[in-house]
Amino acid sequence: MSKSKSVEKVTTLSHSSALKASSVISTSAKSTQPFDHSKSDHSFGHAPDHDNYSFTFSSDLASVQSLSSVFNSTYSQTLDTTGSTFKTTVGLNDKNAQAVLSVSQTFSDSNIASTSIYSDKDGDGLYVKNFDIQVEKVANARSEQQKFTINSDGSITETAAATSAAGHNSPPKPHQQTEVLNKETIGNVTYITETQTDPSNNYHFEVFSDSNGDGTWTAIAHGETSASNVDATTNAINLVGIQNYLADASAIVS
Repeated sequence: MSKSKSVEKVTTLSHSSALKASSVISTSAKSTQPFDHSKSDHSFGHAPDHDNYSFTFSSDLASVQSLSSVFNSTYSQTLDTTGSTFKTTVGLNDKNAQAVLSVSQTFSDSNIASTSIYSDKDGDGLYVKNFDIQVEKVANARSEQQKFTINSDGSITETAAATSAAGHNSPPKPHQQTEVLNKETIGNVTYITETQTDPSNNYHFEVFSDSNGDGTWTAIAHGETSASNVDATTNAINLVGIQNYLADASAIVS
């Protein structure tokens, strides 16, 4: 039997569109908790304290009406998605049912551009975040800066503690199992990437640029990913797979 082709559908969600939804499909029957907007941001690069996500879709699966984070499979919290654009990919899941297989969420303002990708191939209604990235559009006083030494054998070492652009020490990073530094040039732009693997085998990455050649590298992007975007040999983030996102940082002189 031939497989049906997946179909991508795009929608931009605002508060009004969520409230006016009349015919929806919910992927989870969890109770919702009030969402604290003061803690809401569109920075998807930090490790989540929950495992899954649930969506409410329109009846034709073309629109996302709401997004919730699911905590320990016991309750969910509705997230603020104002300004986000969603793209759904519809096809047959492992239960041979027509459903939303993956959802891409993008957000952009004058400072940052973020993308998150969620998937539910097994059809249980709970989505896993496979990839997220936040790219800085403009340099600011909080931007992390780092100095590196590129050794004769091609290896890279950090030569100074990370600081912010304002000269303040950056907060210490959580302990990681492994840390891989890699230098890569794409389209005449050279980057240094830092890829870390945590105890749960999740990959966390940062991308640094030194476009003005002063020896100080500025973090222009960070995020998390599954193994699909990591080089199996080096355990470093594969820039070829994410280079399109980095274009948003082209205006930064680092």
